[in-house]
Amino acid sequence: MNAIKFLFAAYIATWVIHAFYLGTLVRRFSRLREQLRELGKK
Repeated sequence: MNAIKFLFAAYIATWVIHAFYLGTLVRRFSRLREQLRELGKK
C-alpha cells in the first residue's frame, strides 16, 4: 500500500510541473504577442 502513495504523489507532482510549465509558456507567448503588437504600431 505504501508504493501506491508514492505513485500517487509522483502523479500529482508531474501534473503540477506540467501546469507550471504550461503557465510559463502562456505568459511568454502573451508577452511576445504584446511586443509584436507594439512593433506593428511603430
